[in-house]
Amino acid sequence: MQVLSIAASSLTAAASATAIRANNIVNVATPEFKASAPVYNSIPNGGVAVSAQEINQPANLVLDIIGLRSALQQYKAAATLVDAGSDMNKALLDSVA
Repeated sequence: MQVLSIAASSLTAAASATAIRANNIVNVATPEFKASAPVYNSIPNGGVAVSAQEINQPANLVLDIIGLRSALQQYKAAATLVDAGSDMNKALLDSVA
């Protein structure tokens, strides 16, 4: 079902964004470290993907912490979407049974 694949891609995107932000935070004091930013791209058949883009400057802890909070909200929204997709599947199966 498309709803579940979109939710799965959102969960994967949130995990990728979290990893990128966490890497920035861990390396904030590393000399010459250049931070990366998550770049969100839509997937043609629905969903989202994230890639890392080097931003050629040191990490910004405020932006990275805000980005982590945003990823948490993305996780929550995707979990809600998974619940809705499961309920739709159950309703469909119940109607055919």
